[in-house]
Amino acid sequence: MSWHKVTLPFKECGTTGKGQQLRDAFATLLIANGGQPIDAALFSQPSHDFESMFYYFSPSAVQIAKHLVEGFAGVPCSAPIPTMTFALEAGDARAFDLLDLEPPPGLR
Repeated sequence: MSWHKVTLPFKECGTTGKGQQLRDAFATLLIANGGQPIDAALFSQPSHDFESMFYYFSPSAVQIAKHLVEGFAGVPCSAPIPTMTFALEAGDARAFDLLDLEPPPGLR
């Protein structure tokens, strides 16, 4: 299983938008699975022009949320490269280490 990315318009990612719906749905699935697997995580990162928001599902996250990823038109992608605007939306804080991602400066 590979990383998957969902892209949404930035303007739809506020507290009542599709981005929040995606985060809430994944968090519910993660809780229903007892927080397992431990490396199941959802990350977000805005595009450089702030027109889009990218949501990255780790490979284990895709396993427990396959229908959610498909429902939001997720596509396979390579592992994200964290920047200052990269955020863990749902999952264990140890996900950065478990997934071999370097957290953005200030998160260590």
